[in-house]
Formats: sequence, structure tokens, C-alpha cells
Amino acid sequence: MSERLILDAAKDLFYVRGFTAVGVNDLGAAVGISGPAIYRHFSSKAEILTTLFDEAMDRLLELAGPPLDDPRENLLALARTHAEFALRDRALVSVYMREERSLSDAERTRLRRRQRAFVDRWVRALERCAPDRSPDEIEASAHALIGMLLSAAHWPASVRGNVAYADLLVDLVDGAATRLAI
Repeated sequence: MSERLILDAAKDLFYVRGFTAVGVNDLGAAVGISGPAIYRHFSSKAEILTTLFDEAMDRLLELAGPPLDDPRENLLALARTHAEFALRDRALVSVYMREERSLSDAERTRLRRRQRAFVDRWVRALERCAPDRSPDEIEASAHALIGMLLSAAHWPASVRGNVAYADLLVDLVDGAATRLAI
């Protein structure tokens, strides 16, 4: 039994039923082991959730990549990678967006530090595109764009499976950045 199988099952179960509604027996049954056998791999259900949050943040930060020289290309590349992530792995993004309240105070604080690094990447990208805007306007815009991109995980089934909609999201980010620069 691998940790990866447990994490994938947990992601799917937490997505469908929510963290608090899923017990270790449910997780065990989903991967073909007893509930208590989960503890051979993770110390608690909370550790599984924390690991999923870390995976989401790792992917978001990794996808951001190094900044590109051209400010607009940099922003659009950032938007594309995050839009594609939200459209491709909606279960992980949904768990990430909905279950923060289930983390311990210490884990929530640690997560917020990591989220800050992610937001800062967006802030730096937007500052380069709209250098005349105030820091507060830039930060508010970063949060708005991140929220819009990650919300794709909650789109109706008729559109969420189409990764081509990443183009639409990138166009929306481009329009917002153009408006911000005016």
C-alpha cells in the first residue's frame, strides 16, 4: 500500500463528502485496507489533509516558475499554468479551497505563510504590468485574479472538463491587467 494511493483516495473522498464526513475506515475501505492500517502511513487524518494542502501549494508554486522577462508574457504564463491546474485537478483545488478550516491553528499558520509566497508572485507580476497602481490595488487585484482562476474547479460539469477554457481565463486575466494598467 502506498501513501500515494491513500492521498488520492482521501482527495476524492474529501472532495465528494468533505473532510469531517470521512473517517479513517472510509479511507481504508477506499484503498482496500483496514482503517487503522492508515496509521502505518500517516499519523492522523489531519496529516493526510495537511499533505494534500502541501501538494496543492507545491504545485501552484512550481507552476509559477521563474519570472519571464516580458511583464505581460510573465503574467499570462502565470495565469495559464494556474488555470490549467484548476481545470485539471479540480478535486485537489476544491479540497484546498474548502477545507482550510479543518487544519490545526499551527498548520493554518504554516499554510498562510506559503500562500503569501504564492500571492507575492502574483503581486510582483502585476506590479510589473501596472507600475502606477498602489500596493493595495495591486494586492487586491492579485487576490481577485487568483480567486477567479481557482474558482474554475467549481464550474458546472458542462464547462469544467474543457481545458480549452484555460484560454478564456487567460484572456480575462489579460483584460484585467490591461485595465489595471490604464
